[in-house]
Amino acid sequence: MRHGNRLAAIVLAGPAILLYGGFLVLPALLGFGYSFTNWNGWGKSPQFTGLANFKELFSDDLFYSSLRFTLTETVLTFLTFTFGAMVLAVLLDRVKLMKGLIRSLFFYPYVLSLLVGGLLFQWLSNYRDGAVNTVLRGIGLPTWAKEWMGPNWATWLLLAFVTWSALGFFTTLYLANLQTIPEDMYEASELEGAGPVSVFRHIQFPMLVPTITTNSVMSLIFGINLFGQIIVLWDKPRVDTYTVAYYIYRVGIEGNRQGYATAISLVVFIALAAIAILQVRLLRTRQVQQ
Repeated sequence: MRHGNRLAAIVLAGPAILLYGGFLVLPALLGFGYSFTNWNGWGKSPQFTGLANFKELFSDDLFYSSLRFTLTETVLTFLTFTFGAMVLAVLLDRVKLMKGLIRSLFFYPYVLSLLVGGLLFQWLSNYRDGAVNTVLRGIGLPTWAKEWMGPNWATWLLLAFVTWSALGFFTTLYLANLQTIPEDMYEASELEGAGPVSVFRHIQFPMLVPTITTNSVMSLIFGINLFGQIIVLWDKPRVDTYTVAYYIYRVGIEGNRQGYATAISLVVFIALAAIAILQVRLLRTRQVQQ
């Protein structure tokens, strides 16, 4: 590369590199260092504590409780956004009448504010005067009215909210991939008398594998990082609704234990990265075999 081109590259890419390093790389490195200290988030001279934070973490019952809830939601969102969205996309792709309007109805919740969606679901699920229970009582099914925001239904309420708000995005990725399938493949399948199931199995599914890889990784990250949804559904989240992300916030911000919070973040990041790498390798191996 000539000197002039090198200088132009530095001028053009330099600001982006500085911003990326200053707002992502540097905080990540500092967080790694703080995980071995007792930093409270405000003091200027945190003390090195070695592996004390990690020893406490592996005996923290509240961390394990939040981890179980997070993993449950992650598995459910993974299945919904990876496979449920794929099935929905295939069905929407077959719609011929007002397909633009119907597709937009599924995508519209994604562009709504998270706060608006949370308030809507609070109104729907309130036990006393929520819309769901009001309808159930109105049609003569008062015993079906539940405390939807209570411990027994918290997992499913959160899943419903997350699915409603984000399913359209993952479905749109599949729809975009479906548009790349050549029409002659569908025409050949019709001539051979293939039904919808055969078309999906032999044409659509193999062509959707790259998007399956993308959606599966994104849904995994999405589930692990659930945070805002918890706050907007439950103004003051109960212990049984803590996700790992919210627990990190509670420990670090509300408890002024940034050192311990960064230790939790580091462990979760390593686990998430390992799972994502394994997941991508498995899906890419399958893609190559096909």
